[in-house]
Amino acid sequence: MRALRCLKKYVLTDIDRWFRSYTWCIGVIGVMASLFFSLDRRGLIEDVVLTYGFSTSMTGALLSYVFCAFSFATVYIEDIEHKYIRYSTIRGSLKSYVFSKTVVIYLNSIVIMFIGTLMFLLLCRTQLPWAAYNPYDQNSYGVELAGCYAMFFKKKWYLLYCLLCSLHMGVIAGALSNIASMCSVFISNRALVLAIPILIFRIFTSVGFGPNGFCNIYALYADYKFFKQDMFDLLFVVLLTAILSLISAFGSYFGLKEKL
Repeated sequence: MRALRCLKKYVLTDIDRWFRSYTWCIGVIGVMASLFFSLDRRGLIEDVVLTYGFSTSMTGALLSYVFCAFSFATVYIEDIEHKYIRYSTIRGSLKSYVFSKTVVIYLNSIVIMFIGTLMFLLLCRTQLPWAAYNPYDQNSYGVELAGCYAMFFKKKWYLLYCLLCSLHMGVIAGALSNIASMCSVFISNRALVLAIPILIFRIFTSVGFGPNGFCNIYALYADYKFFKQDMFDLLFVVLLTAILSLISAFGSYFGLKEKL
């Protein structure tokens, strides 16, 4: 019980720290800007759904993972520099301290990706319709109909469809941000730490063979469907990214233990 109370106190403190900082607002704007940057060569397409799908498939969208990590992934660097980590762990425990950071980094990345995507979609909607064609048109929406959440797409719940797709990117961002935070225990250069999400993403896309290849991170996007039930696809991605985040937490814990 004492450990749970300690963990709860750490989590509440970290959430308060998260919302008091302006950096998460920069992260949201950065995600939105990254999605627009992906459209640089082609510009807006026929409708919002196709524009969003195109933007997330282009290389420019990788910058969104950097902005998801921007607000909280460097927290260990900051705490070590200001010696706040010693003060925090004396009052509690290093395990609870690291686990709290892992949870908040994960949630922070999901929220930033979600809100940034929402802003992108609403701005696109001022210039484009949600869908320019019949939602059952395989020629126009083959990817959307074959992937997750096709049920919502067919019902013309386009905003909900796109936001559910963004959750997949959000939980991936959570895992990448936690990997970056683990690396920050050993690397004090903030710019290098923030580049790690892109580096890890590119590694995971390189080791796979084809879009559904083993370890290919694009296979975790909502465009690809593993199970009949959409809920299981989302739970699978959440479980996988949570495991990666926990592995990162262990790395952070042992790295910080050596430093302290």
